[in-house]
Amino acid sequence: MTEQEIRVVIADDHAFTRYGLRVLLESDPDITVVAEAHDGREAVEQTLKFCPDVVVMDVRMPNGSGLWATQEIQRSRPGTKVLVHSEYEADPNVMAAMRAGASGFLMKAGDVTQILRAVHDVAAGAWIFNLSDTARIRPWFDELRDARRDTAFPQLTAREREILDIIATPRQTTASAAARLAISTKRVENALTDIKAKLGAPDRTELVAMARAAGLGTGR
Repeated sequence: MTEQEIRVVIADDHAFTRYGLRVLLESDPDITVVAEAHDGREAVEQTLKFCPDVVVMDVRMPNGSGLWATQEIQRSRPGTKVLVHSEYEADPNVMAAMRAGASGFLMKAGDVTQILRAVHDVAAGAWIFNLSDTARIRPWFDELRDARRDTAFPQLTAREREILDIIATPRQTTASAAARLAISTKRVENALTDIKAKLGAPDRTELVAMARAAGLGTGR
């Protein structure tokens, strides 16, 4: 394993496809496939068990579709990115998966080497999609990004969400958050403890990753 290791779960109902993806992904020394899933429910179970950075998710699967699995993963572990991998660009489930929180979409029929770059990119926080008319849908994705940011973590209070947004911003510290909000550093620290408990984040690094995955920390 390397310091930049990207942990991946592959979810696809076709064993041959899973095998091909595993061979391709593990040809990259920075990617480790930690588990496979043959349906949507198993994709969620494996994600909660192995806590991957990225799930490569088929859309059409039995026992819980990729759309359902994406929704469950983003609800239960929003720090994990979902990269949709589908045969059908026009499948309405693809757009629904993006609305549910997926970070990217790739066609199965595309250049297979694209998936290596896409896994790296979505793990780093980028959005990836290779639809045929990206210019037409880009405004929609911008609106979706903003909507996801503005409705993230409804279990938090307004002040907790404000603190999390600041802490997730690059180069911001507990002290700088306290200064911006005109409160004590102790209040910020206490709030962060409560936020981690509410979101199930084991530490500050994971908390920041979850916040950035949800669109916070942009400074906007």
